[in-house]
Amino acid sequence: MQQVIIDFGQVNLFGHSVALRIYGYGLMLVLGFIFSTFLARRRAKRFGENPDVIVTVGLLSLVSGIVGARLAYVIEKWSDQFAWRSNPMGEILDITSGGLIYFGGVVLAVAVVWAYLRMKRLPIRRYLDILAPVVMLGLAFGRMGCTLNGCCYGGRCKADYPLAMRFPYASRPLLLLDDKANIFGGSSISSVYSHQIAVGPDHGGLDPKDLPPWLFVRDSSGRILHNIKGGPILKTPLELTGEQARKAAGLRSLPVQPAQPFGVINALIITGLLLWYSRLRRREGEVFSLMLILYPITRFALEGIRGDNPHNLLKLELTHNQYTSVVMIVLGLVLFICLRYFRPSAGGFWFERSAAADRGVEGVVKRQKRKR
Repeated sequence: MQQVIIDFGQVNLFGHSVALRIYGYGLMLVLGFIFSTFLARRRAKRFGENPDVIVTVGLLSLVSGIVGARLAYVIEKWSDQFAWRSNPMGEILDITSGGLIYFGGVVLAVAVVWAYLRMKRLPIRRYLDILAPVVMLGLAFGRMGCTLNGCCYGGRCKADYPLAMRFPYASRPLLLLDDKANIFGGSSISSVYSHQIAVGPDHGGLDPKDLPPWLFVRDSSGRILHNIKGGPILKTPLELTGEQARKAAGLRSLPVQPAQPFGVINALIITGLLLWYSRLRRREGEVFSLMLILYPITRFALEGIRGDNPHNLLKLELTHNQYTSVVMIVLGLVLFICLRYFRPSAGGFWFERSAAADRGVEGVVKRQKRKR
């Protein structure tokens, strides 16, 4: 877990204090965009399309994907995290520490890219095939960001499980340049640690009695304050003294499943499968439809080891992502079958369209000359 890579501290900008930090989650999003764009350009050239179009498509996908993923998260968590805040809009716009639902991003990104390709009269099925493995590669970097940020964590597991992960109370920045902050800098309490404190020992969480008393927020009479769900409220890293922060650096959560690393591996495997199948496809659009089938199947399974959403498969109590996965699997299967009734090719290639456009321009020029 590495929430903050570099913490430059605070600067005063027009009377407002602005934090200058490079977050691990944001850094992974940037790296994912760079590598995904590189792969997409190579695939576009191999598929006979203009690589320069990919930059525009990539930017549209990035922006709309983040907006869609954040919007889905806000809708789901509105009552728990946003409705009661004095400035909910500020919290909604703050994505530096995660809070994105991948399926929401995929839906909006696909819709925006489809509209752009339609407007530019580009072969939609071909471009969706180009982008399918790229989307999975971007997801792998996103899950790396989740690992650094500590979100999308796994459920409790046995202490002797060799792949178990223990998240800290908060992480130290790799480089802390703010001499006014304690060792945690601008890091926040890890999601795992907050969750295990909130649920308590009766539900597999941490026992507040085992933690130092100075870690909790207290009222004027010294009593520990509790949130609306009854869990004790922890001090944020910024509220700790230097000495308290040094002691808190040794605090760890109870062992949890490695959900984020499994997500990274899963995304990379699907990326490889889609790249391999790209050479075998008979009709354009099959690679994209295969992504719609493979990823939801694996996501449904991975949700079973997640600890941030309540679920019980035996009682048919599914997470929102599992419901969405079922819908996407059905859509992917329907699309794969329907492609049999489409022509194998989605249309002419870039050089063919360019040549036809050039001939059209030459024809117009010749007609204008004859009129003169």
